[in-house]
Amino acid sequence: MASLTSAQRERFYEYCNENRSVCSEQVVQNFFKDEQNIKILLTAIDGEPAGQKELEDRFRRHYFRVRFIKYLASTIKYCTIDQMRLNQKTDSRNQLIFDRPCSEEGDGTVGEMLLGFQNLTNVEPLITEPSQFHASFLNDHLANAFAALSPKQQLIATLCYALCYQDNEIAEMIGVSPQAICKTRNLALQKLRLAMPERRCN
Repeated sequence: MASLTSAQRERFYEYCNENRSVCSEQVVQNFFKDEQNIKILLTAIDGEPAGQKELEDRFRRHYFRVRFIKYLASTIKYCTIDQMRLNQKTDSRNQLIFDRPCSEEGDGTVGEMLLGFQNLTNVEPLITEPSQFHASFLNDHLANAFAALSPKQQLIATLCYALCYQDNEIAEMIGVSPQAICKTRNLALQKLRLAMPERRCN
């Protein structure tokens, strides 16, 4: 599409100066950002009926589009506000169980009470060393087999099966490759399995 000529542009500026009240409107300025609309305006000024009709149709579509976008923006805005208000009401009426007060006097919440009970409960100490892992075995055959493992095998088995570390995490701790960890772990597991009586009978 060819751009406006200098003569067309000058005629358009003259029209805007003569009709400042109309051309100062934002919707009109946006409409004439399309140079094709300026060309159609000039043909309408020259008295061509087809140009006048096309200009009216194009501006009507443009104006509808502007109004529709404003309507959508307004609808989204007020729907968002309504939803926020609804969420606030829901949060105030339906508190999470942990956030509910234990009594009408407001002496602490249910969550605080449960956490207090948890702190009073005796918790088994966390296994962090192979010796602790070895002491936790209830099966004598398994305990003896674990004791027969090399220190490295015991450490890797403890980190893997007691503390649930992945091979790559253990490898980073010890300073070896994940493949080496996998090989050592599988060898230790094989020795532990062979130590079980049902395995020896097969």
